[in-house]
Amino acid sequence: MHERWRPKTLSKELRTQVAFDDERIHFRFEWDQPDPGGWLHDMLIYRDGRWERFADPSPWVVGGDAGEYRGFYEDRLSFLVDDGSVKGFEEFGGWLTAHAGMRSMPDAVSEAEVRSHDHYGPDGLDKTDVRKFIPQACAGEWWENDWRRMRSQEELDRLKDDGVFLDLPMWRAHRSDPTGYGTDHHVLDYRHSDRGRNTYGTQEWDPEDGPELMWDPDVVAGGALDYRAVRDGEIPAQGEGTYALHEDDAVAFDPGVAEREGAMIPRRPVREPHGSAADWTATGSWDDGVWTVEMSRALRTDHPADTKQLEAGGVYTWTPAVHHGAGTRWHWVAYPYKLGLGIEPDYVGDEYAADTATLVAAECSGEGPAWDDVRTYSIPLVFPGVLDWTDLTSEDHPRSAEIRNAEITMWELYEKDPSSFLE
Repeated sequence: MHERWRPKTLSKELRTQVAFDDERIHFRFEWDQPDPGGWLHDMLIYRDGRWERFADPSPWVVGGDAGEYRGFYEDRLSFLVDDGSVKGFEEFGGWLTAHAGMRSMPDAVSEAEVRSHDHYGPDGLDKTDVRKFIPQACAGEWWENDWRRMRSQEELDRLKDDGVFLDLPMWRAHRSDPTGYGTDHHVLDYRHSDRGRNTYGTQEWDPEDGPELMWDPDVVAGGALDYRAVRDGEIPAQGEGTYALHEDDAVAFDPGVAEREGAMIPRRPVREPHGSAADWTATGSWDDGVWTVEMSRALRTDHPADTKQLEAGGVYTWTPAVHHGAGTRWHWVAYPYKLGLGIEPDYVGDEYAADTATLVAAECSGEGPAWDDVRTYSIPLVFPGVLDWTDLTSEDHPRSAEIRNAEITMWELYEKDPSSFLE
Protein backbone atom coordinates (compact mmCIF):
# COMPACT_ATOMS: atom_id res chain seq x y z
CA MET A 1 0.00 0.00 0.00
CA HIS A 2 1.23 3.48 -0.80
CA GLU A 3 2.91 5.10 2.20
CA ARG A 4 0.82 8.27 1.78
CA TRP A 5 -2.54 6.52 1.69
CA ARG A 6 -5.10 8.06 4.04
CA PRO A 7 -8.72 7.15 4.77
CA LYS A 8 -11.55 9.43 3.70
CA THR A 9 -11.96 10.60 7.30
CA LEU A 10 -9.03 11.15 9.63
CA SER A 11 -10.95 10.67 12.87
CA LYS A 12 -13.78 8.49 14.12
CA GLU A 13 -15.95 8.32 17.25
CA LEU A 14 -16.09 4.99 19.09
CA ARG A 15 -19.06 4.89 21.46
CA THR A 16 -18.04 2.56 24.27
CA GLN A 17 -19.80 0.92 27.24
CA VAL A 18 -18.11 -1.37 29.78
CA ALA A 19 -19.62 -3.50 32.56
CA PHE A 20 -18.55 -6.41 34.74
CA ASP A 21 -20.07 -8.95 37.10
CA ASP A 22 -18.57 -11.47 39.50
CA GLU A 23 -17.20 -13.58 36.66
CA ARG A 24 -17.01 -11.64 33.38
CA ILE A 25 -16.20 -8.31 31.75
CA HIS A 26 -18.45 -7.01 28.95
CA PHE A 27 -17.87 -4.38 26.25
CA ARG A 28 -20.34 -2.82 23.83
CA PHE A 29 -19.11 -0.64 20.96
CA GLU A 30 -20.81 1.41 18.25
CA TRP A 31 -19.23 3.35 15.41
CA ASP A 32 -20.38 4.79 12.12
CA GLN A 33 -19.23 2.96 9.03
CA PRO A 34 -21.39 3.89 6.03
CA ASP A 35 -19.68 1.65 3.45
CA PRO A 36 -21.26 -1.83 3.32
CA GLY A 37 -19.46 -5.11 2.71
CA GLY A 38 -16.89 -4.99 5.50
CA TRP A 39 -17.86 -8.56 6.39
CA LEU A 40 -16.35 -9.98 3.18
CA HIS A 41 -12.69 -10.97 3.32
CA ASP A 42 -9.92 -12.48 1.20
CA MET A 43 -11.81 -14.05 -1.70
CA LEU A 44 -10.71 -16.43 -4.45
CA ILE A 45 -12.33 -15.46 -7.78
CA TYR A 46 -12.53 -17.39 -11.05
CA ARG A 47 -12.00 -14.99 -13.97
CA ASP A 48 -10.94 -15.57 -17.56
CA GLY A 49 -10.04 -19.21 -16.97
CA ARG A 50 -7.93 -18.72 -13.82
CA TRP A 51 -8.40 -18.34 -10.08
CA GLU A 52 -7.22 -15.05 -8.53
CA ARG A 53 -6.97 -13.80 -4.95
CA PHE A 54 -8.80 -10.54 -4.21
CA ALA A 55 -7.59 -9.26 -0.83
CA ASP A 56 -6.48 -5.69 -1.53
CA PRO A 57 -7.90 -2.69 0.35
CA SER A 58 -11.57 -2.22 -0.43
CA PRO A 59 -12.37 0.24 -3.25
CA TRP A 60 -14.22 2.64 -0.93
CA VAL A 61 -10.98 2.99 1.05
CA VAL A 62 -8.63 3.88 -1.77
CA GLY A 63 -11.14 5.40 -4.19
CA GLY A 64 -10.78 2.70 -6.82
CA ASP A 65 -13.21 1.98 -9.63
CA ALA A 66 -16.08 -0.13 -8.24
CA GLY A 67 -16.15 -1.90 -11.59
CA GLU A 68 -12.77 -3.41 -10.65
CA TYR A 69 -13.78 -4.43 -7.15
CA ARG A 70 -10.65 -6.30 -6.10
CA GLY A 71 -10.64 -5.41 -2.43
CA PHE A 72 -12.16 -7.79 0.10
CA TYR A 73 -10.82 -6.94 3.55
CA GLU A 74 -12.92 -7.25 6.70
CA ASP A 75 -13.76 -4.56 9.23
CA ARG A 76 -12.28 -5.15 12.69
CA LEU A 77 -12.24 -3.82 16.23
CA SER A 78 -9.39 -4.50 18.65
CA PHE A 79 -7.93 -3.17 21.87
CA LEU A 80 -4.73 -3.45 23.87
CA VAL A 81 -4.85 -4.05 27.63
CA ASP A 82 -2.13 -3.87 30.29
CA ASP A 83 -2.08 -4.18 34.07
CA GLY A 84 0.88 -1.86 34.59
CA SER A 85 3.59 -4.40 33.68
CA VAL A 86 4.71 -2.75 30.42
CA LYS A 87 6.59 0.50 30.97
CA GLY A 88 5.51 3.27 28.62
CA PHE A 89 2.15 1.81 27.65
CA GLU A 90 0.29 3.99 30.15
CA GLU A 91 1.80 7.06 28.51
CA PHE A 92 1.93 6.10 24.82
CA GLY A 93 -0.54 3.29 24.21
CA GLY A 94 -0.34 1.56 20.83
CA TRP A 95 2.46 3.82 19.59
CA LEU A 96 4.72 1.79 21.87
CA THR A 97 4.15 -1.26 19.61
CA ALA A 98 4.83 0.32 16.20
CA HIS A 99 8.43 0.53 15.00
CA ALA A 100 10.70 1.11 12.04
CA GLY A 101 10.87 -2.01 9.89
CA MET A 102 7.33 -3.24 10.57
CA ARG A 103 5.24 -4.52 7.70
CA SER A 104 3.20 -1.84 5.89
CA MET A 105 5.56 0.93 7.03
CA PRO A 106 7.58 2.79 4.37
CA ASP A 107 10.79 1.14 5.62
CA ALA A 108 9.32 -2.36 6.06
CA VAL A 109 11.97 -5.04 6.41
CA SER A 110 12.27 -7.37 3.44
CA GLU A 111 11.31 -11.01 3.74
CA ALA A 112 14.90 -11.99 3.01
CA GLU A 113 16.17 -9.94 5.99
CA VAL A 114 13.56 -11.47 8.28
CA ARG A 115 14.35 -15.02 7.14
CA SER A 116 18.04 -14.47 7.80
CA HIS A 117 17.48 -13.27 11.37
CA ASP A 118 18.26 -15.69 14.22
CA HIS A 119 15.06 -14.95 16.14
CA TYR A 120 12.56 -14.28 13.35
CA GLY A 121 13.92 -16.74 10.78
CA PRO A 122 13.49 -20.51 10.29
CA ASP A 123 15.47 -21.41 13.43
CA GLY A 124 13.32 -19.12 15.59
CA LEU A 125 9.76 -17.89 15.07
CA ASP A 126 9.84 -18.84 11.37
CA LYS A 127 8.25 -15.57 10.20
CA THR A 128 8.40 -13.59 6.97
CA ASP A 129 7.78 -10.10 8.39
CA VAL A 130 8.13 -7.96 11.50
CA ARG A 131 4.90 -7.07 13.30
CA LYS A 132 3.99 -5.35 16.57
CA PHE A 133 6.45 -5.71 19.44
CA ILE A 134 7.19 -3.84 22.64
CA PRO A 135 10.60 -2.18 23.07
CA GLN A 136 11.30 -4.22 26.21
CA ALA A 137 11.74 -7.23 23.91
CA CYS A 138 14.88 -5.61 22.50
CA ALA A 139 18.32 -5.25 24.07
CA GLY A 140 19.35 -1.88 25.46
CA GLU A 141 17.47 0.80 27.39
CA TRP A 142 13.77 0.12 27.97
CA TRP A 143 12.77 2.40 25.09
CA GLU A 144 15.28 1.15 22.48
CA ASN A 145 13.53 -0.78 19.74
CA ASP A 146 15.88 -2.18 17.11
CA TRP A 147 14.16 -5.37 15.88
CA ARG A 148 17.56 -6.77 14.90
CA ARG A 149 18.60 -6.75 18.59
CA MET A 150 15.81 -8.96 19.91
CA ARG A 151 16.53 -10.57 23.29
CA SER A 152 17.22 -14.28 23.60
CA GLN A 153 14.26 -16.61 23.85
CA GLU A 154 15.21 -17.34 27.46
CA GLU A 155 15.04 -13.62 28.32
CA LEU A 156 11.74 -13.25 26.45
CA ASP A 157 10.28 -16.20 28.34
CA ARG A 158 11.23 -14.54 31.63
CA LEU A 159 9.57 -11.30 30.58
CA LYS A 160 6.41 -13.15 29.64
CA ASP A 161 6.39 -15.04 32.93
CA ASP A 162 6.60 -11.64 34.65
CA GLY A 163 3.58 -10.38 32.69
CA VAL A 164 5.58 -8.03 30.47
CA PHE A 165 3.35 -8.34 27.42
CA LEU A 166 0.20 -6.67 26.11
CA ASP A 167 -3.15 -8.43 25.71
CA LEU A 168 -4.76 -7.93 22.28
CA PRO A 169 -8.27 -9.31 21.69
CA MET A 170 -9.96 -8.64 18.36
CA TRP A 171 -13.39 -8.89 16.74
CA ARG A 172 -13.26 -9.65 13.02
CA ALA A 173 -16.34 -9.16 10.84
CA HIS A 174 -15.56 -12.17 8.62
CA ARG A 175 -12.94 -14.37 10.28
CA SER A 176 -14.49 -14.51 13.76
CA ASP A 177 -18.00 -13.02 13.90
CA PRO A 178 -19.78 -15.97 12.23
CA THR A 179 -18.49 -18.24 15.02
CA GLY A 180 -19.62 -15.97 17.88
CA TYR A 181 -16.03 -15.50 19.08
CA GLY A 182 -13.22 -13.00 18.80
CA THR A 183 -9.59 -13.83 18.18
CA ASP A 184 -7.06 -13.44 21.00
CA HIS A 185 -3.45 -12.30 20.74
CA HIS A 186 -0.60 -10.92 22.84
CA VAL A 187 2.35 -8.67 22.01
CA LEU A 188 5.92 -9.15 23.20
CA ASP A 189 8.48 -9.80 20.46
CA TYR A 190 5.72 -10.27 17.85
CA ARG A 191 1.95 -10.16 17.65
CA HIS A 192 1.37 -13.78 18.66
CA SER A 193 -1.93 -15.64 18.58
CA ASP A 194 -2.84 -17.09 21.95
CA ARG A 195 -2.47 -20.82 22.40
CA GLY A 196 -5.17 -23.15 21.16
CA ARG A 197 -7.06 -22.90 17.87
CA ASN A 198 -8.18 -19.63 16.32
CA THR A 199 -11.49 -18.99 14.56
CA TYR A 200 -10.12 -19.33 11.03
CA GLY A 201 -7.71 -21.31 8.93
CA THR A 202 -6.28 -21.01 5.42
CA GLN A 203 -7.07 -23.22 2.47
CA GLU A 204 -4.47 -23.85 -0.21
CA TRP A 205 -5.29 -22.83 -3.76
CA ASP A 206 -3.77 -22.73 -7.21
CA PRO A 207 -4.53 -20.43 -10.19
CA GLU A 208 -5.08 -23.44 -12.41
CA ASP A 209 -6.57 -26.03 -10.04
CA GLY A 210 -8.52 -23.69 -7.78
CA PRO A 211 -9.10 -23.97 -4.01
CA GLU A 212 -9.25 -27.03 -1.81
CA LEU A 213 -12.77 -26.34 -0.55
CA MET A 214 -16.09 -24.91 -1.65
CA TRP A 215 -19.51 -24.63 -0.06
CA ASP A 216 -21.72 -27.68 0.03
CA PRO A 217 -24.11 -27.00 -2.89
CA ASP A 218 -27.00 -27.77 -0.53
CA VAL A 219 -25.88 -24.74 1.53
CA VAL A 220 -24.85 -22.36 -1.28
CA ALA A 221 -26.15 -23.08 -4.77
CA GLY A 222 -23.35 -23.98 -7.14
CA GLY A 223 -20.81 -24.14 -4.28
CA ALA A 224 -19.73 -20.48 -4.61
CA LEU A 225 -20.91 -16.88 -4.37
CA ASP A 226 -21.12 -14.62 -7.43
CA TYR A 227 -18.38 -12.00 -7.60
CA ARG A 228 -20.17 -10.14 -10.39
CA ALA A 229 -23.24 -9.59 -8.21
CA VAL A 230 -21.10 -8.20 -5.39
CA ARG A 231 -19.21 -6.00 -7.83
CA ASP A 232 -22.54 -4.60 -8.98
CA GLY A 233 -23.64 -3.82 -5.44
CA GLU A 234 -25.53 -6.97 -4.42
CA ILE A 235 -23.59 -7.61 -1.20
CA PRO A 236 -24.72 -10.56 0.94
CA ALA A 237 -26.49 -9.31 4.08
CA GLN A 238 -24.31 -9.34 7.19
CA GLY A 239 -25.57 -11.75 9.84
CA GLU A 240 -27.88 -13.52 7.38
CA GLY A 241 -27.31 -16.25 4.85
CA THR A 242 -23.77 -17.40 4.06
CA TYR A 243 -20.79 -15.21 3.21
CA ALA A 244 -18.16 -17.00 5.33
CA LEU A 245 -17.15 -20.58 4.54
CA HIS A 246 -17.60 -22.56 7.77
CA GLU A 247 -15.77 -25.87 7.96
CA ASP A 248 -19.08 -27.59 8.70
CA ASP A 249 -20.52 -26.30 5.41
CA ALA A 250 -17.44 -27.05 3.29
CA VAL A 251 -16.81 -29.92 0.87
CA ALA A 252 -13.92 -30.74 -1.44
CA PHE A 253 -13.73 -28.38 -4.39
CA ASP A 254 -15.35 -29.77 -7.55
CA PRO A 255 -14.51 -27.78 -10.69
CA GLY A 256 -17.49 -29.36 -12.41
CA VAL A 257 -19.73 -27.57 -9.91
CA ALA A 258 -18.01 -24.33 -8.88
CA GLU A 259 -15.52 -23.46 -11.64
CA ARG A 260 -17.48 -20.84 -13.56
CA GLU A 261 -16.95 -17.19 -14.45
CA GLY A 262 -17.35 -15.06 -11.34
CA ALA A 263 -17.32 -17.90 -8.83
CA MET A 264 -16.17 -16.56 -5.44
CA ILE A 265 -14.97 -18.65 -2.47
CA PRO A 266 -13.34 -17.41 0.77
CA ARG A 267 -9.69 -18.34 1.23
CA ARG A 268 -10.10 -18.35 5.02
CA PRO A 269 -12.55 -21.02 6.26
CA VAL A 270 -13.95 -20.29 9.72
CA ARG A 271 -14.17 -22.87 12.51
CA GLU A 272 -14.92 -23.30 16.20
CA PRO A 273 -11.97 -22.13 18.34
CA HIS A 274 -10.65 -23.61 21.57
CA GLY A 275 -8.06 -22.92 24.27
CA SER A 276 -6.77 -19.48 25.15
CA ALA A 277 -7.53 -18.33 21.61
CA ALA A 278 -11.24 -18.76 22.45
CA ASP A 279 -11.35 -16.65 25.63
CA TRP A 280 -13.47 -13.89 24.07
CA THR A 281 -17.03 -14.23 22.82
CA ALA A 282 -17.84 -11.55 20.26
CA THR A 283 -20.75 -10.72 17.97
CA GLY A 284 -21.40 -7.78 15.70
CA SER A 285 -24.17 -6.40 13.53
CA TRP A 286 -24.10 -3.78 10.79
CA ASP A 287 -27.30 -1.81 10.31
CA ASP A 288 -27.84 1.35 8.28
CA GLY A 289 -24.19 2.38 8.37
CA VAL A 290 -23.49 1.58 12.02
CA TRP A 291 -21.53 -1.31 13.55
CA THR A 292 -22.58 -2.57 16.98
CA VAL A 293 -20.19 -5.07 18.56
CA GLU A 294 -20.38 -6.84 21.92
CA MET A 295 -17.41 -8.68 23.46
CA SER A 296 -17.13 -10.59 26.73
CA ARG A 297 -14.52 -12.60 28.64
CA ALA A 298 -14.02 -14.23 32.03
CA LEU A 299 -12.25 -11.87 34.42
CA ARG A 300 -9.85 -14.63 35.37
CA THR A 301 -9.21 -17.12 32.60
CA ASP A 302 -7.57 -20.53 32.56
CA HIS A 303 -4.73 -19.08 30.48
CA PRO A 304 -2.76 -16.50 32.50
CA ALA A 305 0.42 -17.16 30.51
CA ASP A 306 -0.85 -15.09 27.56
CA THR A 307 -3.89 -13.26 28.99
CA LYS A 308 -4.06 -10.35 31.44
CA GLN A 309 -6.09 -11.39 34.47
CA LEU A 310 -8.70 -8.88 35.69
CA GLU A 311 -10.45 -8.22 38.99
CA ALA A 312 -13.06 -5.94 40.52
CA GLY A 313 -11.41 -2.76 41.78
CA GLY A 314 -8.54 -3.15 39.34
CA VAL A 315 -7.31 -0.34 37.08
CA TYR A 316 -5.92 -1.10 33.61
CA THR A 317 -4.54 0.81 30.65
CA TRP A 318 -6.76 0.29 27.61
CA THR A 319 -6.60 1.58 24.07
CA PRO A 320 -8.92 0.56 21.18
CA ALA A 321 -8.64 0.65 17.38
CA VAL A 322 -10.98 0.21 14.40
CA HIS A 323 -10.07 -1.10 10.95
CA HIS A 324 -12.16 -0.58 7.82
CA GLY A 325 -11.55 -2.27 4.50
CA ALA A 326 -7.80 -2.58 5.04
CA GLY A 327 -5.31 -4.20 7.37
CA THR A 328 -2.03 -3.55 9.20
CA ARG A 329 -1.23 0.12 9.97
CA TRP A 330 -4.23 1.58 8.16
CA HIS A 331 -6.71 2.09 10.98
CA TRP A 332 -8.00 4.59 13.54
CA VAL A 333 -6.55 4.39 17.05
CA ALA A 334 -7.11 5.93 20.48
CA TYR A 335 -4.70 7.47 22.92
CA PRO A 336 -4.23 5.44 26.12
CA TYR A 337 -7.13 5.37 28.60
CA LYS A 338 -7.39 4.19 32.18
CA LEU A 339 -10.19 1.69 32.77
CA GLY A 340 -11.37 1.03 36.33
CA LEU A 341 -13.57 -1.93 37.19
CA GLY A 342 -16.03 -0.24 39.52
CA ILE A 343 -13.48 2.38 40.54
CA GLU A 344 -12.64 5.85 39.20
CA PRO A 345 -9.02 5.79 37.95
CA ASP A 346 -6.55 8.56 38.59
CA TYR A 347 -4.76 9.35 35.33
CA VAL A 348 -2.49 12.19 34.29
CA GLY A 349 -4.00 12.08 30.81
CA ASP A 350 -7.10 13.78 32.20
CA GLU A 351 -5.07 16.94 32.70
CA TYR A 352 -4.95 17.36 28.91
CA ALA A 353 -8.26 15.77 27.93
CA ALA A 354 -10.95 17.62 29.89
CA ASP A 355 -11.57 14.65 32.20
CA THR A 356 -12.27 12.22 29.35
CA ALA A 357 -9.22 9.93 29.54
CA THR A 358 -10.72 7.56 32.13
CA LEU A 359 -13.56 5.03 32.02
CA VAL A 360 -15.41 3.22 34.81
CA ALA A 361 -16.87 -0.23 34.14
CA ALA A 362 -20.33 -0.52 35.71
CA GLU A 363 -21.06 -3.41 38.05
CA CYS A 364 -23.92 -5.64 36.88
CA SER A 365 -25.56 -8.94 37.72
CA GLY A 366 -24.54 -12.30 36.33
CA GLU A 367 -27.39 -12.10 33.82
CA GLY A 368 -25.38 -9.58 31.81
CA PRO A 369 -25.48 -5.80 31.41
CA ALA A 370 -28.63 -3.75 30.93
CA TRP A 371 -26.88 -1.52 28.41
CA ASP A 372 -29.52 1.24 28.63
CA ASP A 373 -28.36 1.79 32.21
CA VAL A 374 -24.62 1.80 31.47
CA ARG A 375 -22.76 5.03 30.69
CA THR A 376 -21.60 5.53 27.11
CA TYR A 377 -18.13 7.04 26.63
CA SER A 378 -17.23 8.84 23.41
CA ILE A 379 -13.71 7.75 22.47
CA PRO A 380 -11.99 9.80 19.73
CA LEU A 381 -9.96 7.68 17.31
CA VAL A 382 -7.39 9.19 14.96
CA PHE A 383 -5.51 7.99 11.90
CA PRO A 384 -1.87 7.57 13.05
CA GLY A 385 -0.22 7.74 9.64
CA VAL A 386 3.32 6.39 9.85
CA LEU A 387 4.32 7.97 13.17
CA ASP A 388 5.90 5.22 15.27
CA TRP A 389 7.93 4.63 18.44
CA THR A 390 11.16 5.04 16.49
CA ASP A 391 10.10 8.57 15.51
CA LEU A 392 8.98 9.47 19.03
CA THR A 393 12.22 8.36 20.69
CA SER A 394 14.52 9.75 18.01
CA GLU A 395 16.95 12.44 19.15
CA ASP A 396 15.40 14.58 16.42
CA HIS A 397 12.08 14.66 18.29
CA PRO A 398 11.93 17.92 20.32
CA ARG A 399 10.61 16.07 23.40
CA SER A 400 12.53 12.83 23.06
CA ALA A 401 14.10 13.13 26.53
CA GLU A 402 10.67 13.32 28.19
CA ILE A 403 9.43 10.43 26.05
CA ARG A 404 12.43 8.23 26.87
CA ASN A 405 11.83 8.93 30.57
CA ALA A 406 8.05 8.31 30.23
CA GLU A 407 7.47 11.80 31.66
CA ILE A 408 4.86 12.82 29.09
CA THR A 409 1.77 11.20 27.52
CA MET A 410 0.29 11.18 24.03
CA TRP A 411 -2.48 13.39 25.44
CA GLU A 412 0.00 16.14 26.23
CA LEU A 413 2.04 15.64 23.06
CA TYR A 414 -0.85 15.97 20.60
CA GLU A 415 -3.97 16.95 22.59
CA LYS A 416 -6.38 14.88 20.47
CA ASP A 417 -5.61 16.83 17.26
CA PRO A 418 -5.46 14.31 14.38
CA SER A 419 -3.77 16.82 12.08
CA SER A 420 -0.72 16.62 14.34
CA PHE A 421 0.02 13.19 12.93
CA LEU A 422 -0.05 14.36 9.34
CA GLU A 423 2.27 17.36 9.37
